[in-house]
Amino acid sequence: MEKDLRLIKAREMGKTIVATAIALVALVVTLYPAVWMHITAVRTNRDLFRQPWALPDQIHLENFATAFERSPIPVYFMNSVIVSAASVLLILLLAALAAYPFARLSFRGRDALFYMVVSGLMIPPHVALIPLLMLLNKLQLLGTRFALILPNVAFGLPFAVLLLRSFFLTVPQDLEDAARLDGCSRAGVFWHVMFPLARPTLAVVATFSFVGTWNEFLFALTFIQDRALKTLPIGLMDFVGEVTTDWVLISAGLVIATFPVLLVYILFQRQIIRSMMGGALRG
Repeated sequence: MEKDLRLIKAREMGKTIVATAIALVALVVTLYPAVWMHITAVRTNRDLFRQPWALPDQIHLENFATAFERSPIPVYFMNSVIVSAASVLLILLLAALAAYPFARLSFRGRDALFYMVVSGLMIPPHVALIPLLMLLNKLQLLGTRFALILPNVAFGLPFAVLLLRSFFLTVPQDLEDAARLDGCSRAGVFWHVMFPLARPTLAVVATFSFVGTWNEFLFALTFIQDRALKTLPIGLMDFVGEVTTDWVLISAGLVIATFPVLLVYILFQRQIIRSMMGGALRG
């Protein structure tokens, strides 16, 4: 019996060691690009190519000022903020308005329509690049911010609808019935009961949507030609030349570009954890 217990403990310890090793490898693989980017941002190009894997002998914070001097990063940054904020707000509003009927109302063709909406998850956005280009050109939206906002909203809605519908299905019917007895209309139930309850899930949707929109590259590269309307991922191409690429300034620009993503996560961190914990408890 004692021998069996030792064997069980040895197996459990082995599993723990293997799981810890895998987690450490995943951590290194995940953090290494970010660490290398921040280190490169405060080096010189000469040091980078001479000792690419070494720590810098001297920190050059002036690289950030140089990046602002050589490229209109504030303009690109503001364009990204406008496009991302508008896209996220539209995704949240439209997804909530669509997910609530899919979850709480009964009407003919509801399930078929829902599956049609979420089938958009199986369509890679880049497959629709040429059709979108032609459509936006006919609508005379090419070269405007709407050329980025509308496709981002369209491709962000399926995931948002799927997530919000799953949440609305978990809300007890008694809450909705109590609100109706208090005189709330169907719209009142949605805005005053269901929508506030969905804040943790909305925070998750907002975070994922913001990150995807903020980092979007191909649509911005194809649909926007005016430099004054370019977003930050496209604007950083200013440091890529025909012969050489200034990796130090690109890294400095990328460091600047990561701040809004970190800020969004910090703002919604509590809501995201609540959503994850709620899903775990329901599971």
